[in-house]
Order: sequence, then structure tokens, then C-alpha cells
Amino acid sequence: MNKVLIINTGGTIGMALTDNGYTPIKGYFRTELERIEELEHENMPKWDMIELDPILDSSNITVNEWNKIGEVIRDNYDSYRGFVIVHGTDTMAYTASALSFMLKNLNKPVVLTGSQIPLCELRSDGRDNLITSLVIANDAVVKEVCLYFGGKLMRGNRATKFSADKLIAFKSCNYPYLADAGITIRYNMNLLRQPA
Repeated sequence: MNKVLIINTGGTIGMALTDNGYTPIKGYFRTELERIEELEHENMPKWDMIELDPILDSSNITVNEWNKIGEVIRDNYDSYRGFVIVHGTDTMAYTASALSFMLKNLNKPVVLTGSQIPLCELRSDGRDNLITSLVIANDAVVKEVCLYFGGKLMRGNRATKFSADKLIAFKSCNYPYLADAGITIRYNMNLLRQPA
């Protein structure tokens, strides 16, 4: 069971550039993932992907999508080592917080991530955010809902978006980071929740 499930809800990371600007397009995110050579590296976990229908800009995410995400995790819980939820940044912190209360007593990681720049662009921060999130989900050290962005792993209900134009767009208010991802991923083990 050395496999991670990616749940694509939409958001900037997987948007395509169209005549009307960046837009979420069904199936496009998988095409972009297949272009990332690092995802085929021997140290990367295998992964599957489920794309919500419809995929949305995160400003359109509601409690209905939170329920859909929860159902996907419930229905696939025993088949995967961890879960990565790809999400737009505008409401990612709200979704992370809601899921942290919906998905109690987890024994697996659920990691939300996204990007400020789409994967289709040269300087996309999405590649590192996604790759590191997959590694964290596969490590299975964290057993709760969390948010990974810009080198920092945050508890899901402690993350806040504080910048719309910086690559380090989230911070953990009034609570230390669960992990820092530099050359290695350094988990703050004394802060990690243990399943009940």
C-alpha cells in the first residue's frame, strides 16, 4: 500500500491558460502531472488521482465540496497510505480547517496543497509543493489534516493565507509548524497528533 491518492478539486495549480485567462479544465491537471519527470523518480510514491466534478476555482468551494472530499477519503481510506488534496489558495485554509473537524482520529496524513503560479508556467511553485506533499503523505508520520505550502507544514485548523502575491502565502498563527522542508523534511515530532 505504498501509494498516495491525489484529490483534485481545482485551483491555480492545475489551471490552463486560455483566451479568457487561467481556467480550470477537466483532465488538464493530469496532463500537467505527466510532464513532471520527478514524479517518476524511484523515491517518489506511486499515486492515483480522483478529480472532483466539477473542478472549481477555490472561491467557489462550499460545504458541498468539503463533504465530497470527505466521502472520497472515506471510500478510499483503506487503499492508500495518505492523501493529497490539490486546492486553490483562496479558500484552502477554510477547507483544511473544516476537514480537520470532519476527519477525526485519522491514522493517515491528509495534506492540502496548491500554488500561486500554475504548473503550466515556468516558475510554478506548484511542482515543489506537490512533490513535497506527496512525500509527506507517503511518509505517514503525520496523522491528521494539514496544509503544506512554501516549505512549511501546518496543522489544518491553524493555517491562514496572508499573501496573494508571495510564494510563501500561508502561515501558522499562534502555533508552531509541524514540519519544515529544506534539504530534509524535519518533523516537529512532539507536536504531531497520535490517533486515539
